[in-house]
Amino acid sequence: MGDDFLKETLQETADRLKNFPGNVKGEVFRTHADYIEHKEGKEGVKKVEEKMKELGIPIRLRDIKPFEWISEGWSSLTILVAKEVFDWSDEDVFEMGRFAPRFSFIIKVMMQYLVSIDSLFENASKYWEKNYDFGSFDAISFDKKQNKVIVREKGFKTHPTICVYHAGYFKGLTEFVIKTKNISITETKCVHRGADYNEFLIEWN
Repeated sequence: MGDDFLKETLQETADRLKNFPGNVKGEVFRTHADYIEHKEGKEGVKKVEEKMKELGIPIRLRDIKPFEWISEGWSSLTILVAKEVFDWSDEDVFEMGRFAPRFSFIIKVMMQYLVSIDSLFENASKYWEKNYDFGSFDAISFDKKQNKVIVREKGFKTHPTICVYHAGYFKGLTEFVIKTKNISITETKCVHRGADYNEFLIEWN
C-alpha cells in the first residue's frame, strides 16, 4: 500500500484524523470495544482508551450512544491504536472487521430483513446512508451465476490499514447470508494506490 499515511507517526495520524470531515453512528465504537475485549480482555479496552487520551482524543468507547454521530476519524484511529498497542498484524485487523457485524446490534436487527445475498447488496447503499453521513457504498456488479459481486466505496480515505478492516467487514456481512466457509475478498482498487475509490471483489462457492 504505497501511501504517505504509512510513514506517519501515530500522533501525526491522530492529529490528521481529528479533523476528518465525516461521521459514523456510535454503535461502531461499541463493536470496537467488544472485539478488543474479546481478544485482549477488559484491560485491553482500557489500554486503548488510555492511548487515545494520550493522542488527544479522550473517549470511553462504551459510553458512546449507538445512534450518536461521532467522527469517523476517531473510529479509524481506534482501530489503528489497537493495532499498535497490541502489535496486531493486518490479519488481526481483518478479523476485527470480519467480526464487527456479529457484535453490532444494528446489524443483527438489519439482517432479520436482509435474508438473501440479493437483498444484502441491493440495500447496500441504504445501509451506508443510515450509518455514515459522507461517501457512498454500492454493489456495482452482481453475478449470481458466477458467485461474485463487486462493491465500490467512495469518499472514504483515512488510512490504508482501514481498507484491511473494511475487507474483513464486508466479508463478515456476506457470511450472514451465504452459508459457506469459502468466501474470499480482494481489494482491486484503492484510494491509497491512486484510485478515486475503493473497490472489492467478493467471491464464494
